[in-house]
Order: sequence, then C-alpha cells, then structure tokens
Amino acid sequence: MKKEIKELFPTWIDETHLEYDLMLGNDVDSLLSCNLLEEITDGKWKTNYFYDFKNFYRYEKTGLKPIGVDMAFTKKARCFDNHLTKMSHDDSYNKLCANPNLPFNISRDNYSKKYGMSTLLLIMSLYDIPLPQDPHAREILLAVDTAFKGHFVSAFNKTHTDWLERLGYTELIDTLKSRDMDYYYKVLTYYGLQNEITIKKSGELFSMINYEVLQEKFDWKIYLPEQDFKLIKKCKRKGSKLEQGLPPKDKLISLAFTGENYASYTYVD
Repeated sequence: MKKEIKELFPTWIDETHLEYDLMLGNDVDSLLSCNLLEEITDGKWKTNYFYDFKNFYRYEKTGLKPIGVDMAFTKKARCFDNHLTKMSHDDSYNKLCANPNLPFNISRDNYSKKYGMSTLLLIMSLYDIPLPQDPHAREILLAVDTAFKGHFVSAFNKTHTDWLERLGYTELIDTLKSRDMDYYYKVLTYYGLQNEITIKKSGELFSMINYEVLQEKFDWKIYLPEQDFKLIKKCKRKGSKLEQGLPPKDKLISLAFTGENYASYTYVD
C-alpha cells in the first residue's frame, strides 16, 4: 500500500512490537487474517477471543487490549474491518477501526464506491505482504469473502479496479480476467470458504473450512485455534431493513450495512 494511503489509517496498526489479543470472527476471512497477523507480529498478537456476532468468548485473562479482526465495532475499540459502517458522510464512527471505507468517507451516500474485497487483502496490503506466485493461490485470495465479485458486476467494475490499485495489487486484475465468476464460486466451494466457524458447548471451535489444504498454498501457518473458549458476554444479533429502524447507538456492539437498505448488527438490551 502506498505510504500516503496507509497514513490515513489508525496509528495502532504499526504497534506490531507490542502485545495484543486478537479476536477471531466466524468466517475464513477472519481466520486467515488472524493467522497472518500472528505471523507478521512473530506471535506478539495472539488469538485469545472468539466473537460469533452473537456472543463473546475468551480463552484466558491476559490484561491485553483486544483487536477485532474482520468485525465493525461501533465503539472505541481496535479492529480491522472491510464493511460499510457509516449511514451518511456526516455520521460518527469508530476512529480506532482500520477500515478502508472510513478515510475515504464512503457511506450509504456513495455506496457504489465501497471497498468490496476481503479484510485479508487489506491486511496484506497494510503490511506489504507480496502476492503469492502460485496463480491458484491468488485465485483463493480472490475467493475469500467473494473478493472477486465486484470485477464481474458492471456497476462495480471500475471501483473494484480502483481499490486493487490502492492496495497495490493490480496483478490480480489479470488473475480476474483469466477466469469467469462461476470458476471463483467453485474455488470458494472446493475449499469450504463459505463455511462458518462455530463453537461447541465444550468451548472448542469447529469448521468445515478446508484449512489443511489451504496450507499447501500459503507461507504462513493456517490453523483453527485448538484451545477451549469460555463465554464472557451474551448479545443479540439481527439483520433488518433500515425502515425497520436500528437500536440506539449506545446499545450497538457492531454494525455493517450489507446492502444499501439493509444492516446486520449485534446489540445488547
């Protein structure tokens, strides 16, 4: 990522020499991102929390500040995120959130300009991680969080290309042009990239993501944490059309506009 763009992000992203707890979400984008962040920080950032967008779980008390990975916290909390989180240009937002939409003031007012790729590609760009040479590994990166989709939708094609240029990954444009959208959906299915991460009553995480086969394509360690997590906070999760209204801001935990008129959010009563 170009220096002038990276400087628009919160300064804490450069604190890779300090210790933090990572918070894993419930999908492959969060999992691969957490795995990569552990590699980048040489283990100083470790996965210690799990958030399934309904409840919060923790492995052990450490006293370290958490960093949410692929989640849009509404309050003052560190997180990496790729979602659209502002209702309008003038809307307030979490200034500790490393989200590419925020420094470019992208909201529902200019929805078609939003960042449409994964948190994983964002993190790779922020930390200058080169793209793998293996063409199939590049295809997997584009399949994570359906990062390929905008290229094949005429209304989003130019915006998609613009974001790849901002990330410094214009090589992926040729990768996208070499296949059709059906092919990328097959990649997504083959590796189980659409499967969620769930938690058993024992606190053990479980997923049908084929991370053992993914490991063959990438240099950093890819794994699902094996420790048992304990429930520490119960919340409520909901998705609704905006005309149905949203909970008060002080009740919201995380929120993402997943459509021009639709929001997914977690809140407390």
